[in-house]
Amino acid sequence: MDLPPGPKRLQIALAAFEEWARNYPQEAMSWGEDGFEGAERVAAMKAGIGIWGAKDPSAAAAWVDGMAGDASKTDTIVALLDIWGGKDGTAAAQWALSQMNPVFRVQGVAALADSWSKANTADATQWAMQYLNDTQDGQAFQVAIGNWVKKDAKDAVAFVEGLPAGDGQNMALNNLALQWAAVDPDAASNWAGNLTDQRQREEAFVNIVDSWAQWQPSKAAVAINGFTDADTQNAAVSALMDRWVNSDAAGASQWINAQPAGPMRDTAISSFSNGLFFIDPTSSLNWTMAMQDPEQRNEQLIVLGQTWMGYDAPTAQAWVDGANLPADVRAQILGLATTDSFPTPNSPGNGPGNWITPDPNEPVSVDFTNGLNTAAPNPSPTGPVLILSAPTSPAATQSSDTAPEPGAETPSTNPDQQNGQQ
Repeated sequence: MDLPPGPKRLQIALAAFEEWARNYPQEAMSWGEDGFEGAERVAAMKAGIGIWGAKDPSAAAAWVDGMAGDASKTDTIVALLDIWGGKDGTAAAQWALSQMNPVFRVQGVAALADSWSKANTADATQWAMQYLNDTQDGQAFQVAIGNWVKKDAKDAVAFVEGLPAGDGQNMALNNLALQWAAVDPDAASNWAGNLTDQRQREEAFVNIVDSWAQWQPSKAAVAINGFTDADTQNAAVSALMDRWVNSDAAGASQWINAQPAGPMRDTAISSFSNGLFFIDPTSSLNWTMAMQDPEQRNEQLIVLGQTWMGYDAPTAQAWVDGANLPADVRAQILGLATTDSFPTPNSPGNGPGNWITPDPNEPVSVDFTNGLNTAAPNPSPTGPVLILSAPTSPAATQSSDTAPEPGAETPSTNPDQQNGQQ
């Protein structure tokens, strides 16, 4: 401890401390709790309790109960249950649930589910299912069923399908779908498609899409076309966009452009523009303008516009002045009194100016080398735009997936005209 602080001292001191803990664990832990500080203290507590827990987990647990209730205690509890769960999951569970602090208990239960399910999959998952029923906290079950599907998906499915019908089984099926899709999305999709209960089938597909979209959003998108329930389809689209916009916004925008007009496309645009907002608010609001449903579109414009005004009022004001917005929407974004009049296209302060109002029939050309919008007469006041496909008409592009044929009618680009207000 007389060495200069830093990674080298941590390595040397921790090696000595671990040797001490192998022979005299209680003495070492008691000294380490006061003798170390900072990162060294956390590392020593985790290492020491792991060594002690492997020899005498009950004694180690009794010592942990006497620790001060700070964040380092959480790390120590997790380290103990990582070891204890693999040795005696039942005893470890009793101790984990005795923790009165909810942070200690929740973190500990997740660690226990992981180590226990690796050692005894069926018992751990059965316990985690009961914990889910008792608390509505599905984290432990997600961990346990996730380990089970990696080890033996067939047995995991049989366990969940053998549960009593009801909310508990439905939650278990959803968790199974979520975890299985992370391991083998094709197999999970085939299984979900054979579920006889429509609600279970649709909800399973939503969770599969959510999980699958983390790795292959374009393939997850194809599964959406097979949904029969509109509400479930919209939920899946929202989950897909939440993932896709963060990993490949250009790919997500191209998929949206290929979809037919309707509630699903509006839901996709809504989630897409929300995810895009804090990266590129200009593109986000331009995409929102392309939503077909006027009520949903105006509501989102107001929420995003007011948020933008709160942290970058000049740029937000410029966008509002350059967009053809209904007068009441414009007033609410800017915090003005609402009126019954509406802006006149291309009038001072209301025309498109240098801003791009999405035209369904004229896709904006984007230079993928530098991300600049080549269709804009002048660069946007906010600088280069995100590399995206601009919102287009559903009929302007053909989907490569199995989406229905888009209708012949093309909605007006002006939200007021769509709403019969112009």
